[in-house]
Amino acid sequence: MTAVALAMAYGSSFLLADALSAAGYATSTAGSAVSVGTVATLVGSLFAGRLAERTGILPLVAASASTMAAAMACFAMIGTGGLPLAYAGGLLLGLGWAIFYMLAPIQIIHCLKPAARLEALTLLSGSQMLGIGVSAPLGHFIADHLGGPGNAYIFYAAFCTMAAALSLLIRRRMADQPQLPMRAVALSVPATLSILRARTVAPVFMMGIAACIFAGLSTFQSLYADSRGLTPDIFFLTFTATTVALRFSVASMIGRLPLGRLAVALFVATLLSIGLLLINAGSSILYIFATVLFATGYGLTYSTLNAMVVNLAGERGLSIPVASQVFTLGYFVGLFGFPYFTGTVSAAHGIDAALLVMVGLVTANIAIVGLTLRRTSAKAALVSRNS
Repeated sequence: MTAVALAMAYGSSFLLADALSAAGYATSTAGSAVSVGTVATLVGSLFAGRLAERTGILPLVAASASTMAAAMACFAMIGTGGLPLAYAGGLLLGLGWAIFYMLAPIQIIHCLKPAARLEALTLLSGSQMLGIGVSAPLGHFIADHLGGPGNAYIFYAAFCTMAAALSLLIRRRMADQPQLPMRAVALSVPATLSILRARTVAPVFMMGIAACIFAGLSTFQSLYADSRGLTPDIFFLTFTATTVALRFSVASMIGRLPLGRLAVALFVATLLSIGLLLINAGSSILYIFATVLFATGYGLTYSTLNAMVVNLAGERGLSIPVASQVFTLGYFVGLFGFPYFTGTVSAAHGIDAALLVMVGLVTANIAIVGLTLRRTSAKAALVSRNS
């Protein structure tokens, strides 16, 4: 519930252009406000763990929900308070989302043994995708029937406030529950380097690459669709519906699968989907099928690689919370950094050239996980011979 509510608030940034237009301001200002939020997300990600060491995770999640409620209030009052509230809202939204996004997986890892983590992380990511996916349609419905985009943000502020209260309630109920020991949560240079120098770097690197692919496809989907005479809404609706359905329906099953082989299957599905997008000359059916494949491959990648990195960290005596945060930072680097590169390639050589770059990236991921599996098998065989 908390994840859905806060993801809805985060996804409501899609409504900011409408709110600015209704208040008489240029819609282009929405891009600047969102950019402020992006910077705040990156900065907040670096300090979330350090704050959690002092306050605990759930109180900080409640604080992040309250911060996002304040952001929604700022957006709701743009008509009376002016543009400064748009930028303040973007700043608060980025900070609140960064803290929640970094710490929610750690709370799950903190309470569950390795065998149960993949299912729980999949359900968490499904809840986040559901919230983001329904945010814009729900916001437009509220705006159309209940008095404009400002009122939509009032509803989202109420959702965030309820999420904050729920987080505090969960904290009280979990006080007596058995939990795994929590090592250092704060991100530091030595702790980060310990993750990047060990085998834990592989899933971090693979997630960064996967995020690059997702960012490239989603950011420039309109360009791709126009080049084929299609509508990008097909991609976004199909991707959201498939991803949410998969994450909720198969969460209980994929936890029993070997993570390495599952990652290979997901990367292969992603590769096939991009290949189909490349050869598609304008077929809506092929477009939908390729999107379903991509949603299957990418949609389960985050939770799979997240479970992989924290399990590897636990096996090697490294800080699991730090491993989770470094993993998320790798995701942010790919998500926020790659669209600039994709845009440059697309402008110079066309969208098909950008798709070919993505083919190379997912092929690299397949090679990395294949090498990881080979080393694991070789080590297991050596241990077996010595015993």
